[in-house]
Amino acid sequence: MIGKKTTLELKRKILVSDGMGGFVEGWAGLRNITGVLSTIRGIERVAADKITVIADYYFYIDFPVGVAITEADIFVKGTTEYKIIYINNVGANQDRRLQITLKEEI
Repeated sequence: MIGKKTTLELKRKILVSDGMGGFVEGWAGLRNITGVLSTIRGIERVAADKITVIADYYFYIDFPVGVAITEADIFVKGTTEYKIIYINNVGANQDRRLQITLKEEI
């Protein structure tokens, strides 16, 4: 992949005991993934096949062996969270690279 490499942490929602017999939702870090984070220009912003959801970035990565990325997961860099809008297996489903459409959460 061509471009400046960026490392984002992949996180998945989990239930954590609250110590009183109940549970609280939290995020568990799965692994750090390095790829190219590309801003989507204003004229190229897409709805990513979902109504009223606008995407901010594409994250191009090599296919991650050993972990399945889903739209329920998020990526985090520092204090910035990126919601996964759409995952595209580029290269005719050869499981080599993924183009992940992200929305920056504020």
